[in-house]
Amino acid sequence: MSDLVLRQLQVDELNLLPQLMQDCFGMQVDEDYFKWKYLNNPAGNFIGFGAFHGNRLVGFKGVFPGLYNANGIQTTIYQSGDAMTHPDFRRQGLFEKLATCCFNKIKEKNPLIVIGFGGTKSTPGLIKIGWKHLADVRYFFKHKLQLKWRNLFSKRLKDYHISETSDLNDIVALYNKYRAKRDITPIYSHSFLTWRLANPRFVYRCVLCKKSNENVGFLIYYQDGDKLFILDYCGQTENTLKALFRYAGKVCLEKNLIGLITIAIPESSEGQQLKRCGFLQNPLNTGPMSAKIPFIVLTEPKLKDRFLHQNQWLVIPICHDAL
Repeated sequence: MSDLVLRQLQVDELNLLPQLMQDCFGMQVDEDYFKWKYLNNPAGNFIGFGAFHGNRLVGFKGVFPGLYNANGIQTTIYQSGDAMTHPDFRRQGLFEKLATCCFNKIKEKNPLIVIGFGGTKSTPGLIKIGWKHLADVRYFFKHKLQLKWRNLFSKRLKDYHISETSDLNDIVALYNKYRAKRDITPIYSHSFLTWRLANPRFVYRCVLCKKSNENVGFLIYYQDGDKLFILDYCGQTENTLKALFRYAGKVCLEKNLIGLITIAIPESSEGQQLKRCGFLQNPLNTGPMSAKIPFIVLTEPKLKDRFLHQNQWLVIPICHDAL
């Protein structure tokens, strides 16, 4: 550690991150992705700290802000972003040291409230340094055989008309009208959605659902390999959602993909709603779609009653920075 320097990463140093990502995870991600994620965010710029061995970046931890409605007050809440340590420099406590630098920087101007979607291996270590594991986010899916079967035998929803849209104002209005509310809810705005859907890793599609010429729901999806991933959705009624999911299923079959997937906390109203709409879960701890994604929160002791209860949070797929 004596030959490593820990310091805040500057905006013009984001070009160092793609190589570190490649070295750590074998992922090829270009600089534009990090510029999108850390610089173009309408909620504000990132806070990131790096570990340098000479001029070489060998470790990084970044967090980025989001705007939430927390008990009626607009609140900046940071999300844990990329955490990378080069294989040659692991087991030196770099992750904890870099994360602590980020959290101390947050506290200079904001209350310490940080959320994360952890890994099953990293979460136990995070809990030891003060994070709270509030819930597990799970995968929900519809296999293509299930989609074909339902197309043949399920009730037609003829009153709904669904088409693609590029008008994000309509989607923002529907989210604010029909999305479930919690004590802590992500703030949807045109600027947020424009930024969120500009992620260069994926091509997103938005569709509107109309009934009697009135907008009653929306769905946002993208293709991820051989699957169609539902990033966000909401609707006036459960039948509205069933119509939207049927549309997504039709796209899935037309593209000859293996199925639809999305994520939710199973015990939440969103998870229960997905089950009623025909989505399945893998009940085992192994096999396809069995992974658990820990939803974790770090905050100051004086704020724990306001931010450390699972049912306070609206946790939806669009919140996850990797999707």
